[in-house]
Amino acid sequence: MDTQPPSEYCPRCQSEQPIFEFDEDGVSVRRCQTCGFPVGSGLSLEAGPGGGGEIKILCVDDDPLIREMLGDILRFRGYTVVTASDGKAGLEAVARERPQLILLDVMMPGLDCFDICRKIKDNPDLKAIPVIILTAMNDPRLNQRAFEAGAALALRKTADTSNVLRTIEAALTLKAHQPDVAEASEPSGPSRAAADLAVPMRAVTSTFWTIDGSSFEGGLSLHLNAESHQGPETVLDRLNDPELFLTLRVTGDIPVVFLNKIQIIRVDVPPGELSEGTHLASEVNIQAIRIQLINGEQLQGSVRIEGPSGRRRLSDFLNTQPAFLPLEGKEHLHLLHKRFIARIVPLRS
Repeated sequence: MDTQPPSEYCPRCQSEQPIFEFDEDGVSVRRCQTCGFPVGSGLSLEAGPGGGGEIKILCVDDDPLIREMLGDILRFRGYTVVTASDGKAGLEAVARERPQLILLDVMMPGLDCFDICRKIKDNPDLKAIPVIILTAMNDPRLNQRAFEAGAALALRKTADTSNVLRTIEAALTLKAHQPDVAEASEPSGPSRAAADLAVPMRAVTSTFWTIDGSSFEGGLSLHLNAESHQGPETVLDRLNDPELFLTLRVTGDIPVVFLNKIQIIRVDVPPGELSEGTHLASEVNIQAIRIQLINGEQLQGSVRIEGPSGRRRLSDFLNTQPAFLPLEGKEHLHLLHKRFIARIVPLRS
């Protein structure tokens, strides 16, 4: 008999959510199954070093406009900000200021950002400080290099800083997490009863193909009630939402993976997944097509084109679809990232 996973309040989802628990560097960490946000420790460092609750962030960037912009945004959020203009000055500031978090530009004169990160992680007194690498480049290998150097994550610089702010909050939460937080106090009656308000979820296992040639199975926790349409949230909904990373449950020693959507070529899901979450219009055209991906793989199936008569054209459908295109095959529903599609050929039904 399946057992329900434990629930806990997720600050990011702002509701009770199922959670999973695992070890990160010997520390037990609980994360939300829906968004991957760490739960149970809050975002305050009042019990941390210094005792005053100050959260100090070091921004290392050779661009003075970037330093000023990030500094203003972070100070507005209540953080104390220290800046440095190159890698050497950044290392000196880390040793002098002992910040709670470091934002590190990938391209700077002098020391390479990955060498800087390694030097920080090689220092026993500094290695616990989380490092987030910021870049203007669109390089899918950057995350791997960042992880190898010891960084928490590599993020692209954009005009929308909300993703950077959420990542900072998550990294600070993990740093502040203590193993005995769960034992500090027993939840009161109302808090425990709040588990009854948990958002209804369902688990869907899919197969993911990424641009590095890897493929693996991962599980998504999806809402039973979608925000954008009637019925349950689908894998396609989650792929096309504005969040950059997917939180996947996987088998093995590490039970969770955060997968960057821009690295996904293809996702295969159970064949009924599209129809469960999509209420078709009264007028629909089923168009058979063959798709060739940029890696040479070819897939054949059909797409459903909804709309009034005379407007159900394949070209309109392809140009109005979000990032991922649903292709119904014989055995699976294929969700294909449009940026990795080389050619689409219409077929006679």
